[in-house]
Amino acid sequence: MRVGALGPVEVLGTDVPVNLGGPKPKALLAALLLEPRHVVSVERLVDLIWDERPPSSAVALVHTYVSLLRRGFATVGAQSALVTRAPGYLLDVDPANVDLVLFTRYRDDARQAEQELDFNAAAEHHRQALALWRGPAFGGVDARFARSRAGALEDERLAAEEGLARCELALGQVRAAVSRLTLLTAAHPLREEGRGLLMRALYLSGRQGDALAAYRAGREQLIAELGVEPGPTLRELHARILDGTLAAPAAQQPATQLATLPAPRPPEVTAPNLLPPDVADFTGRDEAVAHIRAYARSATHPVIVVSGVGGAGKSALAVHCAHLLAAGYPDGVLFADLHGAGKPVESADVLARFLRALGVAGADLPDDPDERAELYRMTVAGRHVIIVLDNVRSEQQVRPLLPGSGSCLVIVTSRSRLTGLAGAEPIELDILSATASLDMLGRIVGAARTGAEPEAAATIARLCAGVPLAIRVAGAKLLARAHWPLRTLAARLSDERRRLDELAVGDLAIRSSLELNYAELAGSHRRAFHLLSLLGLPDFGAWLAAPLLDVDLDEAEDVVEHLVDLRLLDIAGIDAIGRVRYRFHDLVQLFGAEQAARHEPEDVVRAALCRALAVLRALVETGAARLPRVTLGLRPAPAPTVELDPRLAAEVSDDPTGWLKSETQTVVRALERAHELGADEASTTLITSLLSSPFAARNEFDGWQRSHEVALRAAVSSGDRHAEATVLAGLGQLFYERDEFATALAHFRNALRLAADIGADPVRAVALVGIGTVQRDLAEFTEARACLEAAAELAGRTGDRGVLAAARYGFGAIHRDHGDLTAATAALEECVALYRDLDDRRGEALALRGLSLCRRAAGDAEAAAALSEQALKILEEAGDTLGAAYALQSLAKARIRQGRLDAVPELLARARETCTTHRDRFGTALITRTQGELALAAGDTTGAATLLTDALGQWRDLRLPLWEARTLRDLAAAVNSPDHWTRALGIFTATQAREHTELAPHTPETWRAHVHHPDL
Repeated sequence: MRVGALGPVEVLGTDVPVNLGGPKPKALLAALLLEPRHVVSVERLVDLIWDERPPSSAVALVHTYVSLLRRGFATVGAQSALVTRAPGYLLDVDPANVDLVLFTRYRDDARQAEQELDFNAAAEHHRQALALWRGPAFGGVDARFARSRAGALEDERLAAEEGLARCELALGQVRAAVSRLTLLTAAHPLREEGRGLLMRALYLSGRQGDALAAYRAGREQLIAELGVEPGPTLRELHARILDGTLAAPAAQQPATQLATLPAPRPPEVTAPNLLPPDVADFTGRDEAVAHIRAYARSATHPVIVVSGVGGAGKSALAVHCAHLLAAGYPDGVLFADLHGAGKPVESADVLARFLRALGVAGADLPDDPDERAELYRMTVAGRHVIIVLDNVRSEQQVRPLLPGSGSCLVIVTSRSRLTGLAGAEPIELDILSATASLDMLGRIVGAARTGAEPEAAATIARLCAGVPLAIRVAGAKLLARAHWPLRTLAARLSDERRRLDELAVGDLAIRSSLELNYAELAGSHRRAFHLLSLLGLPDFGAWLAAPLLDVDLDEAEDVVEHLVDLRLLDIAGIDAIGRVRYRFHDLVQLFGAEQAARHEPEDVVRAALCRALAVLRALVETGAARLPRVTLGLRPAPAPTVELDPRLAAEVSDDPTGWLKSETQTVVRALERAHELGADEASTTLITSLLSSPFAARNEFDGWQRSHEVALRAAVSSGDRHAEATVLAGLGQLFYERDEFATALAHFRNALRLAADIGADPVRAVALVGIGTVQRDLAEFTEARACLEAAAELAGRTGDRGVLAAARYGFGAIHRDHGDLTAATAALEECVALYRDLDDRRGEALALRGLSLCRRAAGDAEAAAALSEQALKILEEAGDTLGAAYALQSLAKARIRQGRLDAVPELLARARETCTTHRDRFGTALITRTQGELALAAGDTTGAATLLTDALGQWRDLRLPLWEARTLRDLAAAVNSPDHWTRALGIFTATQAREHTELAPHTPETWRAHVHHPDL
């Protein structure tokens, strides 16, 4: 399989294009191609496909297009190429099968080879890059992003054509170059690079007049179309052709002077070499090394700034590259450690050392720093010297040490980015990958030793968290203790409390490296570092520092950014609502927590944590008020008033879904840390806010369960029985939403028992309606009705109309399952009215869907479809995608009953995609069964049998007998199986379901005809 965008957007299997659908699915594929193997959010895809003017159904359409693309990929055996991964999708294809990726690789390889003067290899890479093109890029996609990217790619293609011509000239293939450049210049007459190459090629082939004519033609066109003269490079080339000073064919030089060999120095001059020894086991920085080497060859005044956290290997990289490049700088290598994170060295002192190394007598050194810098620049002028300035603290340290001559290479290392050095090339060193970390450890201790214990070696590499200094310390410790098996050090490092102690040997220590930056912290900056480290969050927004420090948002952001400047914090990325997220490196977080335990009093930590949790609760409640509610959920008790910064409140109100997506892990981890640090009262107060919509309506099962489990521990340890009952009810709902009905019942019953003991009637009512709901799904109708009646009676006493509405929904569903459609309709209409009074749009929509099922059961498919459409609209507007999937399913069923089958597959595909994403097993089983019913109605008994058998297995896994019977009934019709039919009738009879009466007159064969009938 090949995926192409350098021409029409297409997927090819054995050179046959796959049917991808229309322009929009192709636009979706093109958008994913821009970032292969990276998740692109649904919101971003919507913006790209519709140029930020999407229709209201855009999100649903994206899911549809995904389904279409997946069907296309499936035809070439690549079913897993398009992966669902929150918050969107990623294209998981081998880069070697994507022409965009291949083009970039060949282009970069060609440029590298040109820089190394390997023109044969460069020409071959250019040809490989150009051979990938089949026409204008992103053909068939008219979205703005595609047009913009296509324009940039076209420039790259033309540059590759010009690069190939340069190589042909350098290889003496002048005739081929003339032919290529003549066509290229005719098609793109305003490109001065191509015209200059054509002039050079014509001249080198002995056609001086044609070369001058090519210049005149280009000049006339530039003036006519743009009103400008040719650039200085083209004018200079014209002048050299006129006066005959351009190199003759017999003395050709490479057309691009990307590397100029320095003139040899006089033999009597001794070149200084102050460079420390290279690192023998240097590893893991191939990309950075290639970047430095290429930049050193091509830049006119090469100054490189290598930045990164302490221990990232900045100095090792600079020294390694200086050794690699030293042969090209015969006038010497200068090196100075400026101790950027300790006591800085004065630039004047470094200048004195450098000047003496360059042969200036000590007596001739000026005392004035400015005069000393001038003498230094005069001394290195015209020489080819590498200057390595290590551990620089600020731009002010560097500027006096920069030569005025472009013949020198300067490599600066610093924990700061030194963005004030104009024109410097930045190289940011990130932590090493797991593979590179393991490779580095193997190079230090020996591949045989890591190979003998691969799991322990991988654990050591992982716990060193990609920091080269930590890996080097671990390796040094293993070398010092050659008798240790690797698992011994792995076990020691696994204990967080002693990890920093273990990562120290001789004069190498992670803690010492971190203390250099930590020493620069004071006041609020130090306290922020302590408290944020103590929380141990996966990532966070700067706003969190405001309640922790009790400062405003602006000051909080300044404090956090200062930690970034000191390399104690990293930028994690941009969250769903466009804010910067920050994170600690693992070892930095351990160091910060260690310092917090040493310097922050417990009461200060607890007070800061309580402030943060109070703000979190207020923010969660602000978001919950704007999201679809959870019908069974307890509403939070009134919280103490917290005055939110208007900017924070607006962020949540404007995009509650995006805010919760960004902050869910913050909430969960904050709860866990509150319990771990003894702030149980604050954590159990926050948990009641989480019992409503933020987790449940979005099926955030992991976060929901973690938060409730820690709240349950907190409630038990603090003796708060009301909080314990409340959390147990929340856990009941969690496991109900996860379709784990037995566990849900156990939690609801425990909540009921505890709530009865303490007289907590609101919690009793929720537990009862939860028990009744689960029992209804299990077809235990007598018990379910009793619980729902008790819940309704309690709700009437307490005035909880939410519980009353949920009970009415349960009554309606039970009546419908027993065939009393009049009573079912009355109960569900009352349920709709209650939810409308509560302004609970989710509850209202689900009740409308319940009414739709009643209408369909009564044979009124048109009314059923209208009610499902109404429910769908409400749920989509409320942002409840999972509820909307159920409305899509009921709409699909109504369409089947109407005989309108054409649109049903798309409805069900959208619904199934959502249920799969939300890990909703009940919904997936329901939609699988409906797809089987659709196949049965369409006369595809083979397809129906496959789908219904699949659904039957899912219902049995869920242990839902009534749904098993309904599927058996349809399966019996598909395969004409009396056995299936008899088993279905047995279950319907035992549960007194309405289907018992409906099936009495039928056999499997007559039921199939019944299903086919469009009026039923």
